[in-house]
Amino acid sequence: MEEKIDLYNIPIVSYLLSIGEPIEPISHNYYQHKVHNSLKINISKNYFVWNKIKNNPLAKGGVIQYLQIMHNLTQNEAIAKVVKDLKGIKLEKPKQKPYPKNFNYRQNETDIPLNSLKFLVFNRKLPNHIVKKFFSLNLIQQNERKEIIFKWYKNKQIVGFSRQGTVKLTNEEKEKYHTTRDYFKYVAPTTEENTFWGFNYMEGEPENVYFFESPIDLLSYLAINEKKLKNFWLISIDGLAKEKVEAFIKYGTNNFDFENKLKSLNICFDNDEAGRNAMSYFEDLNIFNINFTNQLPVNFKDWNEELINKGCK
Repeated sequence: MEEKIDLYNIPIVSYLLSIGEPIEPISHNYYQHKVHNSLKINISKNYFVWNKIKNNPLAKGGVIQYLQIMHNLTQNEAIAKVVKDLKGIKLEKPKQKPYPKNFNYRQNETDIPLNSLKFLVFNRKLPNHIVKKFFSLNLIQQNERKEIIFKWYKNKQIVGFSRQGTVKLTNEEKEKYHTTRDYFKYVAPTTEENTFWGFNYMEGEPENVYFFESPIDLLSYLAINEKKLKNFWLISIDGLAKEKVEAFIKYGTNNFDFENKLKSLNICFDNDEAGRNAMSYFEDLNIFNINFTNQLPVNFKDWNEELINKGCK
């Protein structure tokens, strides 16, 4: 007698890999689609969410919903495909990649970061004095591959980093890295405790907190609002992970008395569907009688585009 397939508990990552879907691991517990990088798959919870089209009821769920929305199949067609694909096969959940026991910062830094300076000032239009300041504070550096290193500091210790390329990827490199981006990007694995940390910069008491999707958006916002900001903490979460926002708030509560001193929480994500969906999630939250403020850019997609088009020097 043929064993019946439990359609609702099929390991989604294992199944999608078995049929050749373009997904890749991005952290201990998550995969993402190589082309549609707002589609994330949670291994432990065994489901996907496609943030860019979150309002579609099929943009989250298991293998059936994935096949329906990604391959435009009806529910019956998706079920038939799964039954056919898994005939005589038993899938196991993929093992989650273990967290490193310790984080070791291993990057060969260059003494003269010309490529990074040129990229940030001329390509991204960041003011020279801000770029030089962040280099002098050792918050950013350049490695031997001409990539910018954005260091994650916590208690004056480097606990992680992300990298941004400064040389455009060739078509061959895009194919190799399975990306449509023009520049290489990478978030280094770190310990379980610091996985939900990120690049951040603080001046004065952190009474006003701002969350960004990327380090360059953080620096761009600072460039535009440098004269207005006071007692602030700027934080890049390298994406839209709400767990990182929650981790920083917990840290601020334990170390900076957020319960009594916090004045504002600001979401400065991209003004696209994924960013707006994330903003709608945070708008419903209330932390110490403080609501999150919508600080999505108004005129352009992200804060770097706002900076470039303002012509800030």
